[in-house]
Amino acid sequence: MAPLSGSLGVRRLGGIRWYLVSLTLIVALPLALLSLARIATQTSEAQKVANREALRLARVVSARVDERIRTADALLLGLSVDLTIDRSRRSEFDSLLARTLRITPNRYANLYIADSTGTLVGSAQRVRATGDTSGALSAHQFFARARENRSYVVGDPVRSSLLPGSPWIVALARPIRDSNDRFMGVVGVSLWLDSLADVVSTSDLPGTPQIAIVDTTGLVIAESANPDSMTRPRRMSFSPASDSVGVGRFTDFDGELRVASYTKSQSAPWQVNVGLLQSEATAAARSRRMNDFLLFNVTAGLAILVAWLMAQQIARPIRRLTEDANALTRGVTEHRTSVGGPLEIRFLGEAFNQMADTLQRRHLALAESERRYRLLFDSNPLPMWAWDADSRAILAVNEAAIEHYGYDRDKFLSLEITDLLATSELPRFRSLRLPFLESRQAAGVWIHQRADGTPVEMEVVTTSSRRLGRASWLSVGIDITARRAAERALSASEEQLRQSQKMEAIGAFAGGIAHDFNNLLTGMLGYCDLALGGMESQHEAQADIEEVKNLALRGADLTRQILAVGRKQVVQPKYVDPNEVIRGLMGLLRRVIGEDIAFTVNLADNSGSVFVDAGQLEQVLLNLAGNARDAMPTGGTMRISTCQVDEPTITSVGLSCAQNWIELSIEDTGTGMNADVRERIFEPFFTTKERGKGTGLGLALAYAMVAQAGGVIRVDTETGEGSTFHLYLPRHEAAEATVKEKSDNSVTLSGTETILIAEDEDSVRAVATAALASRGYNVLAAPNGEAALKLAAQYPNQIHLLLTDVVMPGINGRELAEAVLRERPDIKVLFASGYMEDASLLRGIRVDELSFVQKPFLPSQLVRRVRLLLDASVGA
Repeated sequence: MAPLSGSLGVRRLGGIRWYLVSLTLIVALPLALLSLARIATQTSEAQKVANREALRLARVVSARVDERIRTADALLLGLSVDLTIDRSRRSEFDSLLARTLRITPNRYANLYIADSTGTLVGSAQRVRATGDTSGALSAHQFFARARENRSYVVGDPVRSSLLPGSPWIVALARPIRDSNDRFMGVVGVSLWLDSLADVVSTSDLPGTPQIAIVDTTGLVIAESANPDSMTRPRRMSFSPASDSVGVGRFTDFDGELRVASYTKSQSAPWQVNVGLLQSEATAAARSRRMNDFLLFNVTAGLAILVAWLMAQQIARPIRRLTEDANALTRGVTEHRTSVGGPLEIRFLGEAFNQMADTLQRRHLALAESERRYRLLFDSNPLPMWAWDADSRAILAVNEAAIEHYGYDRDKFLSLEITDLLATSELPRFRSLRLPFLESRQAAGVWIHQRADGTPVEMEVVTTSSRRLGRASWLSVGIDITARRAAERALSASEEQLRQSQKMEAIGAFAGGIAHDFNNLLTGMLGYCDLALGGMESQHEAQADIEEVKNLALRGADLTRQILAVGRKQVVQPKYVDPNEVIRGLMGLLRRVIGEDIAFTVNLADNSGSVFVDAGQLEQVLLNLAGNARDAMPTGGTMRISTCQVDEPTITSVGLSCAQNWIELSIEDTGTGMNADVRERIFEPFFTTKERGKGTGLGLALAYAMVAQAGGVIRVDTETGEGSTFHLYLPRHEAAEATVKEKSDNSVTLSGTETILIAEDEDSVRAVATAALASRGYNVLAAPNGEAALKLAAQYPNQIHLLLTDVVMPGINGRELAEAVLRERPDIKVLFASGYMEDASLLRGIRVDELSFVQKPFLPSQLVRRVRLLLDASVGA
């Protein structure tokens, strides 16, 4: 359609802008505009809400009508399959139809079959005796339509002329055609109009709606306000065209103003009207509107009076154009307009017609596109849902989403998109929500929750869409809960591997320096003891030598910690009762934590034993207690407890279910730790304390000790919530007996036996020789394994004991001991070492309290250990 020609400037004074500007200048009083805006906004919003609710209810009822008609059509379709019309089979048809009617819902008055002349050849109900069945249906409109159609047809509501009592019915018929597509007759069903009462029932609908089903003539077929409407039929005063869809307002039979929505049934030539009380729908807005009404009346009265005459020239063509637009809105896409009036309105009319042409073409294309879209949406195996871009209400959902989330369809469609999100995700949703734009797409991982509250991790892809007639988002989700759990488990395993590699690295570092450092410390301690032993008690150098000795002892403690962290320390484990270890430390622990901290102990009965180095366990408990004290600078509570670990905890921690376990826990109410600190607390040399107040080895030592004992250590902590360290150790029922050293007062340290020393460090060898010789022992000293073997071979008398370092160049201590024992089977062996470079060096060597002395050692400790071993050999 060509646009209207002509120059706009020629009739500028007659254009719509002149009328609108003149009218605006007259009525544009500030207060009136403010009142109008407030009233219009409030009224419009209230009316929109009422319109949407009324239209939604109309569609719900229309769907019920469609379901009722389709059910009847399905019955007819089943009867019409392979049906051949034959008047001679009247009794057979009657019997078939009667049986069918009996098993169908009590909503059908009759089932019948008629031939091409409209004569009944079968009926489920006996017709009235006065009824003539010959050509009885030929005059009915539905029969004529059935002759022209190939699908079912719905007749007008009528009183039956054949059934007893002449009830109100509506006929549904399906044509029967032969193989040459010739019309052979119909199979039909008479639907009681009274059976539509449940269709218009409002018991499951909100508010007090008034529902009516109206045929093309305006006859009320069924209405919620009058279930017995067909006893006295009446016609609607407000009855739009039967094929229209929209919303309006009308006064009902009771004189109440209602918001009326109307929509056509897809399956019958009926219209569904739903009326909501205007007073209910706009009650809230009305109360607010009254406050503005008085001010508006004062300011708008004069403006309306002056503008009235000028507005007439604009109102008439605009009203006509509005009516045409309403027709187009109702779906009458073939409607066109022809308006006069100002030039701009005529241009608008031409543009309206062009728009109508385009809309009609697009409507046809959209219908086909919608059909394909629904097919893909409903059959997709992944959960899909569509939701409104403004209100966030869920508009559509497929079967996969219903099954995945556990909601029924009606409940799902009553939710908002935020109802699917976990509470923790709501702030992120609000911060990431974007305004609607065409062709926008977003993807991300969100924590959703099912109907039963179960959380699931969903990878969601969302695309903008206007397919539902509004700005909406279409989302598809993939459940990745299992995959993310596996990824987190893998990450935890990798973190454990990295921690283990760190410990191995520090162990390698510690092992590289520990041997030489322990030898140096042994020499320093030995010379200090020798110097102090030959010095008068008040000698001026005594205090200095004592200080050197104390520094060497501190160095020895530090070396032991480093070796323990790296798992290179030679430990002397034994079966100990953890309850006894804790009880033995009670006094020391109370002094460590101070008086401002409440200290409680909760020890389980019959907790069993653990196989650990008791000294290491004591050191770990003291370190953890010291950390707890530092975390409570203003006081608090610390509790140490023991218990047997139950099966759920064993499973949650990841322990072996084939082993019994004991838990030692140290709990404090201190400052706690954040996530960054918690990740690094077991790293060697990592500390949060001030410089000079911590070595960073305490928790690393605890980690190493527990791992060396076959257990695991875990920590629960939050900033400001305190910390709890859990030590899980293998549980043993009975403790093995261990050799107890005698006290210094009961041991005679001197002797006359011959002792062979093999030590590659000169200072250690010199100190050991001097210490033993000073006690009367005959000492043979060798700088390495080869020299020791030669001395043993050349010495003619008995050698009572071999004292050898485990790690030496050439022949190591284990190989030396084996060679000497072959020649001198009665010799006793005492091994000395601070760490093991290779675990194979200790294979077959007892590292108990008799046959092993750990470096660094004092001369008195060495002499005492030698005497104990020699005495034990006599008893053996």
